Amino acid sequence: MRKKTARAICLDILNRVEEADLHPDRLLTDSFKRYRYLTSLDRSFLTELTYGVIRWRGKLDWVIRHFSKIPFGKIESETLNILRLGLYQILFLSRTPSSAAVNESVELAKHIRGRGGAGFVNALLRSAIRQREGIPYPDITVDPALHISIVQSHPLWLVQRWVSEMGAEEALKICTFNNQISPLTLRTNTLKMNRQHLIEKLKEKGLKPFSAAFSEEGIVLQDSPPTSELPLLKEGFYIIQDEASQLVSFVTDPKPGERILDACAAPGGKTTHMAQKMENLGEIYALDLSKGKLDLVEEMSQRLGIKIVNTVKGDAGRPLPIPQGMKFDRILADVPCSGFGTLRRNPDLKWRRGEGDIKRLSEVQFTILRNLWEYVKEGGVLIYSTCTVFREENEDVVEKFLDENPQFQFESIDRILPGKYHPFVHNRYFKTFPLADKMDGFFVARLIKSSGHNLAGQRMGDV
Repeated sequence: MRKKTARAICLDILNRVEEADLHPDRLLTDSFKRYRYLTSLDRSFLTELTYGVIRWRGKLDWVIRHFSKIPFGKIESETLNILRLGLYQILFLSRTPSSAAVNESVELAKHIRGRGGAGFVNALLRSAIRQREGIPYPDITVDPALHISIVQSHPLWLVQRWVSEMGAEEALKICTFNNQISPLTLRTNTLKMNRQHLIEKLKEKGLKPFSAAFSEEGIVLQDSPPTSELPLLKEGFYIIQDEASQLVSFVTDPKPGERILDACAAPGGKTTHMAQKMENLGEIYALDLSKGKLDLVEEMSQRLGIKIVNTVKGDAGRPLPIPQGMKFDRILADVPCSGFGTLRRNPDLKWRRGEGDIKRLSEVQFTILRNLWEYVKEGGVLIYSTCTVFREENEDVVEKFLDENPQFQFESIDRILPGKYHPFVHNRYFKTFPLADKMDGFFVARLIKSSGHNLAGQRMGDV
């Protein structure tokens, strides 16, 4: 039986990403386990193809529309993914011969849609090869948003919003940055070793690690291999976590011996980071909606040697399934969000999320905050966090919550963090911006619960 090629496996992944709304990284990992005959080079190529097609889907679809004799909406989804896969190689992979890209795409189409489908794919891809220098794109001087949307492969509604808020030049810079491949960032498990020791061990394995700019536990890998090939990961010496995500735990500032709730805990990155900072002393309740998600938290905790995490199945927007009267020193509400601060690492979000999701998610986020505040003890802290860049999901949610809950006030983040983090503090909030800070875009608010007096007037004095 003929072994599946990397291109054929990629097609399966692309089809499943759209059909089942699954994350490409998970599908890649599953594929590496299933097709164990893939070489290291094959796995790297498969990863490049998968993320490349997803990242540049908007531009690829524009080219398909230009050359297709069949209306775009009538192209069957699997054939469309074959075209995207072939075009990506032709337009973006200079080391891949165009003839190989065409021939493999035609074979895929022949296997799935017969000679007719193969002929259509062959004709379109060969037209793209002959005329690639003359492909017409929207004129930036006539319609800047449409030009950026197509050439930089972002949804038009998103680009229009950024052009309106920041201007075309800045919107172009943001979209260009989002299309760069994000470096792989690790978080050292300080319960087992310190960062410098881990850097040395990774160098011994032939990797190129260096210290992250801000996170004290962060390590950035240059030219990293596929995650399935990372050494020392299974031993629990580190996890994969973006630097901005690591900084949320610095703002949370957990202390040994405290009782903490991580209200939207899966997959467990921030849960386990807080446990590290607590030196494995105290207790963390990790809440999430499903057993499957909580299994991820438990697996990560076990691998890292963390013993203070208790998983709880429940909805952060509804009364919590915990002992009556239980209160927490700190609650981290790292709420579900649109994720538009993470487009370098998650390019699929550009196509999964729509403009309507922002409003829908902001309502979910407010419901969660409104539910959780009662579980914070007097003098305790409620931390609100997202990985998105939109005000509706960030400042607007926090300010609405404070208007309705005067027993909470802003706590100065400057007083919690060392000076090197102060540039991230913007008008009481901790914010990272992908383009400016070269990491994911995160938003964090730190709110302290008073003894019940109305301190609304004090909030502005804490700016």
